[in-house]
Amino acid sequence: MMDFVRSEEMKVTLAPEQEDMLSAKDTIRTIISDNPDTVMAFDIFDEDDLIGFILVNRFEDHKYFLWEFAIDISRQGQHKGTAALTEFIESMRTRHDAKVITTTYIYGNDRAGQVYENVGFTETDVVNEPDCHEVNMAYYL
Repeated sequence: MMDFVRSEEMKVTLAPEQEDMLSAKDTIRTIISDNPDTVMAFDIFDEDDLIGFILVNRFEDHKYFLWEFAIDISRQGQHKGTAALTEFIESMRTRHDAKVITTTYIYGNDRAGQVYENVGFTETDVVNEPDCHEVNMAYYL
């Protein structure tokens, strides 16, 4: 069973090629501190082992945007991301009465797309603009 502990910053390490797929650690810290009423960030623990980080933003009652989700490089490829996200969604449903969780991922990040699809997110649309190419997804609880 995973544990989600409130956090003020992202502490996990990513592969260099993954760092551009998330906000910079300083940016994440600022997002958390500047939005205490709507943003929640969590360190993800598998027993006593820090394996990941997740950040959500409440944008309407019962609706959340999964802004950042990362699994530490040392734990990737072990299905930890899928397990953590599945448990996190259930936690959001029971603890925060979430009805919808939306997210985006950068087009071409097939690993992220696969994890989101595996837990039940569905593609809602694709943004294909000169400076933005993202896939939008939603999970309905």
